[in-house]
Amino acid sequence: MYPYDLFFDIDLYDIFMMIGLFSAIIVYDLYVSKRDIPAKVQNFYLFLGVISIVVGLFSATLFQSVFNWIETGVFEWRGMTFYGGVIGGVATFLIGLFAVGGKFFKEKEHLLNFTHVYEVAPCCITIAHGFGRIGCLFAGCCYGMEVGGFPGLHMHSGFGHGEGYFLPTQLYESVFLFALFIVLSIFYKKGKNINFIVYLIAYGIWRFAIEFLRADDRGAFLPFLPLTPAQVISLCMIIAGAIMIIYRNFKNKKTA
Repeated sequence: MYPYDLFFDIDLYDIFMMIGLFSAIIVYDLYVSKRDIPAKVQNFYLFLGVISIVVGLFSATLFQSVFNWIETGVFEWRGMTFYGGVIGGVATFLIGLFAVGGKFFKEKEHLLNFTHVYEVAPCCITIAHGFGRIGCLFAGCCYGMEVGGFPGLHMHSGFGHGEGYFLPTQLYESVFLFALFIVLSIFYKKGKNINFIVYLIAYGIWRFAIEFLRADDRGAFLPFLPLTPAQVISLCMIIAGAIMIIYRNFKNKKTA
């Protein structure tokens, strides 16, 4: 809606991105501090998380630039895609966890406390992503199909559709993510230990469905498969969540 700089080359997209990142850090600190985790381990995961976020932002821009290149034939360093950020961020986190963590923690304390971080991570991701989607609204990206008026919002698309009324899919997703954050927070507080599974399946289903309302074409992932890259990754998330459920049930039956 307002894809222009406010001051010092900073726009509302940048502001909401920073709000999201700081919110994730605050949620991590508040949630993990309530568990019996050594301060050294907490700080390690916080530092590793910040580094993963920085690499994830680079990866998100790189993936989006590649998608733009596939669609237009021109490589431009602009835009971000959430799944690209997740791939880069998760890869960095895992490398730091096993390659770097092993050198700092001879007794493997960081691995012994990994379950707590593993369960709080979806809470951090959803609240950061929720604010990020509000930023997308102001940036004029990730918009829905163009409509004549209500329920669309008047937007200035930053990705080729010009000015008009578009479905605010950014707000739809933001509301969903904040609701999912609340649910995951309740599960974390109750010690359900199912947050990652719930996140994979719930967000995977949501993202797959909302893509049908999106109008900012990101290209096709495979020429023979009429699905967007986000939908293909969403299916992978859902399958991964289902496999984790099957594994948990098998493990529980084995130990019963």
